[in-house]
Amino acid sequence: MMLPRSSIERTQLASQQAVLVVSPDGRLQFATARATRWLKDFSFSPLDRLPQALAGWLDEVISSGRPSRFILDRSGTQLCFQMIYREPKSVCLLLEQRAKSLARDNPRGLLTQRQIEVLAWVARGKTNAEIAKILSLKTGTIGKYLERIFPKLGVENRTAAASFVLGTNQAS
Repeated sequence: MMLPRSSIERTQLASQQAVLVVSPDGRLQFATARATRWLKDFSFSPLDRLPQALAGWLDEVISSGRPSRFILDRSGTQLCFQMIYREPKSVCLLLEQRAKSLARDNPRGLLTQRQIEVLAWVARGKTNAEIAKILSLKTGTIGKYLERIFPKLGVENRTAAASFVLGTNQAS
């Protein structure tokens, strides 16, 4: 059971997330403050566009339909990119930064492929029952997926998760 949070606490949690929204060709459309800071720390240049290797990965993920992760290693730190939502003109990426030693031992912060699918359907306004039918699962299973997704995104409910994915939670 999640404890209620004040709007200030929710805003602080949202600002702690590292999210990028990019066009399919890799042009930056939106970035939270944390994502911008991490891109600078990893020497991204220019900051309005993904580097060629990352843009190539994104193109491959979009064309294949098979999500994967892109991981950059620098000085004992990893920056992990994971696609969490896609629209025709934009792609939402979740970033996670961790020490290399923790990256191998603690994958809990990353969303699984199935969690990404569930989250994408939530962002499209589907109910748990509708998502369960689409994915051939039980409604209760969808609820369990969401219980595990919310803490990873730092949100309390499906509306917040959907706004997080759609980039309307711009508390940066």
